[in-house]
Amino acid sequence: MNDLQRPAIPPASLTPVARLAGQIRSPEFLAGLGQMLEAYFPNISHAAFHFPAHGRPTLLEHNLDDTLFRRTLAPYIDGMYLLDPMFQHWEQRRIPGVWSLDELAPSEFRASDYFATYYRELGLHDEASAFFALGNTECLSLSFGFYRRNRTLEPAYVLAILTYLFPLLDALIRQFWLANSLHLSTQEEAPSLLQDFGKDVLSERERDVAWLILRGHSSPEIAQELGITQGTVKNHRKRLYARLNISSQAELFRQFMLFQQQG
Repeated sequence: MNDLQRPAIPPASLTPVARLAGQIRSPEFLAGLGQMLEAYFPNISHAAFHFPAHGRPTLLEHNLDDTLFRRTLAPYIDGMYLLDPMFQHWEQRRIPGVWSLDELAPSEFRASDYFATYYRELGLHDEASAFFALGNTECLSLSFGFYRRNRTLEPAYVLAILTYLFPLLDALIRQFWLANSLHLSTQEEAPSLLQDFGKDVLSERERDVAWLILRGHSSPEIAQELGITQGTVKNHRKRLYARLNISSQAELFRQFMLFQQQG
């Protein structure tokens, strides 16, 4: 599963999982997966995605209202997934398991404009994801959290329950995927948003630095990732800001949002 030594706590009842197992050959299985979460954790919000080997995610199921869908899921699948620590986890590591946002995010993610726009401003709390492998390169990602903070449920308790249930859910999801031959076509980013953003004015290394800044990486993390000094990171940041005619990380984020909307 995952590489964290997290405690696993059995739920009070396995009835919600048994109900889900009964839907394994039904098109209602994905909706049932969300209903299982809601049975254990009232008022939880959730979204299930297919992460392909390459290209953008496909939204499979969710329980957000129309307003939250327009403000979160629609821009996410249009391109903002590229800045998502959950998506990056699967892209870079491809390890099944259950993780909280803070376990996967870069050190300065909570100071990023992506976090401010899609988490703090909208009031999303305690987000986590479970990754269920569908072969070696693709997965079903189940993201969940609370738009109304649940004072009676500790985040660690939610993760412990899902850690306990993970092997069973993993087997059910694999069987559902096989039984329904649910093989989705991938949508290649050709050329990708990351490769294209700023390409007319930025060097390849400046685009690398811009991408890591957008994802919430600190200067030391950028230096380590790219194998350069922090002073060089500072110089790249200064030049890319000048070339884009901006003066802050917030402006960089706004430019990326505008770019991905035009893509």
